[in-house]
Amino acid sequence: MLDDLTQLHFPASGMTEIPLIWEPQVIRCRAAGLGGRPLLVLLDTGTDPSAIDLALARRLDLRLGDFALGSDATSDAVPFTETVLPWLRLGELTLRNLYLMAVDLQSAPFPVDLVLGYNVLHRLNLTIDYVKQTARLCHPDLAPSPPTANGATLPLHFFEHFPALTAQIMSPDTGTALDVLLTIDTGSNSALTLSPDLAARLHLNERPVHATTGHGFAAATPVLCGTTVEIQVGPFRLSDVEVDVPVTNHGDLGRQGRANIGNRFLSRFRRVTLDYRREVCILDR
Repeated sequence: MLDDLTQLHFPASGMTEIPLIWEPQVIRCRAAGLGGRPLLVLLDTGTDPSAIDLALARRLDLRLGDFALGSDATSDAVPFTETVLPWLRLGELTLRNLYLMAVDLQSAPFPVDLVLGYNVLHRLNLTIDYVKQTARLCHPDLAPSPPTANGATLPLHFFEHFPALTAQIMSPDTGTALDVLLTIDTGSNSALTLSPDLAARLHLNERPVHATTGHGFAAATPVLCGTTVEIQVGPFRLSDVEVDVPVTNHGDLGRQGRANIGNRFLSRFRRVTLDYRREVCILDR
């Protein structure tokens, strides 16, 4: 086992703002690091800890430990090992001794070299501006800007290490409502992913649906989609929220009681700020 000795070195201003690669509705950016070429980095609030593509780790001759099996969104059998990246720079923010899981990211549904998860993101304030398509990374000592007149500050909860919001999901067809903890997943381009048990409690399995494929980093799984719900989160009531439901119980999102919002939902807000230290989420419309 390696110790997580990750360090974040902020510029004198305490913040940096970086442009996003928005397609396919996930929060990616370019970063500088070893290897002499820009690295594609995913900012993923639904991952813990951070990760690097195994083939890239080998090309960079990073020290690798023994392999074990872990899980991602869709699989419970993902081979991984531990490693440390000496440095990575995003805008004016430099990460040193970045602790990572080395996993095969070649099967991910979009190109990605590294995934920055909880072990990095909980050490900063993250603001995603979906209109400007930028991410602002701030030192945790800096309080985030207050919401606008059309926004709200909500308590930030956690499901394990994943940031989450309390909410109510309503099925407009049956009138059924569920109080849930919505995990915030900036690595997902879905609107709302529900575990099979929650979908059944909302009677969504009684409505016509069609099948497609959902992807984690290492595996794919069938999902059912084609239904919509309403979500009440804080003062905001959002309708026509598309739902997808994994067919199997494998992976993090197949576990009982999981309700997960991705960027298709989050981008209905202009800005989303996550302050892990103060445990608040600021939503601006």
